[in-house]
Amino acid sequence: MCMIFIRLENSKKRCFSLGFLLLLCVCFIFTSGCINTEPSEQNSEPGNLIDTGIDYSDPYNWLSLPNVSKEVDIFYVYPTVSSNETGSMSISDEGDRALAQGIFAAQASVYEPYGNVFAPYYRQMTTNVKMDDGMLATDTAEFKQGAADVEDAFEYYINNLNAGRPFIIAGHSQGTMALIELIKNKFGDDEELRSRLVAAYLIGYTVTDDDLAKAGLTAAEGAYDTGVVITYNTQSPTSVGGPMLMEGAHCINPLNWKTDSTYAPASENLGARFYNDSTGEFIREVVGYSDAQIDLETGALTTTIPEGEDLDIGAYPEGVYHRYDYAFWYRNLQQNVEDRINAYLLKT
Repeated sequence: MCMIFIRLENSKKRCFSLGFLLLLCVCFIFTSGCINTEPSEQNSEPGNLIDTGIDYSDPYNWLSLPNVSKEVDIFYVYPTVSSNETGSMSISDEGDRALAQGIFAAQASVYEPYGNVFAPYYRQMTTNVKMDDGMLATDTAEFKQGAADVEDAFEYYINNLNAGRPFIIAGHSQGTMALIELIKNKFGDDEELRSRLVAAYLIGYTVTDDDLAKAGLTAAEGAYDTGVVITYNTQSPTSVGGPMLMEGAHCINPLNWKTDSTYAPASENLGARFYNDSTGEFIREVVGYSDAQIDLETGALTTTIPEGEDLDIGAYPEGVYHRYDYAFWYRNLQQNVEDRINAYLLKT
């Protein structure tokens, strides 16, 4: 697969422990493509938490700047990829940039057929963030810096790149965490911004009623509603769950797009698509890979994978398929992106 990441042709709280952070990040030390432009002078070095921000007018600081050819944009934020020892990703580190590019190929390719995908680099919290006992990761300077970068990138995108088009926001894991902060900070008091939101795919972390209320948004209830949040966390029926799934989590079933416990058999799975997330290399696609059902008690999306399937789930408890939140449901997600965009455009 050939991916071009900088496209310039023709020109309930967000709370978790250090243990959670390590689990969250060890599963995303993944991920293609190199950018040959030089970085602008800015504060982008690891551990430098002076609030000078990232210059998002510089293309070097964007993982993806597309040629605009579609009616709808996608603003995508990648999950944890960095293990930088300072606790803060350096967006000028070529290794970390390559990891972000790899996971972009694995996840953002869901959206690329239907939207212009914009994706910033950001100084995310890494596997080696330092926290005192009892400290919450969302209270760390590293997480706040990364979330602030995402907000700055979004503001630059809206003011300079979006040109009034409808848009989708999408992420996974820490990317979703940053986007939850974004919607709470930017959408709640901005009716015009909300009116242009096709949908928010906030996958791989808990989205609560409180989050939605602060953002002025609602959770998706079907396959075609718009201006809504799509969210779920994948695990086996026997799993005790992972640290991403907390009390009050919303969930929608990506096979039948229901929010109740209606069972969706594997025959409804249009195709799981697996990548080497560290390089972006496509590995295989399996139609009818697994079933899906919501556990209403926990808010988990449960699934039974094929017998004999040996998947690397990282350091998570048994059956926590956080790493595969996109992979298992890839083609169903892709179809749904098209469906929601069409539904939005029909209404406007």
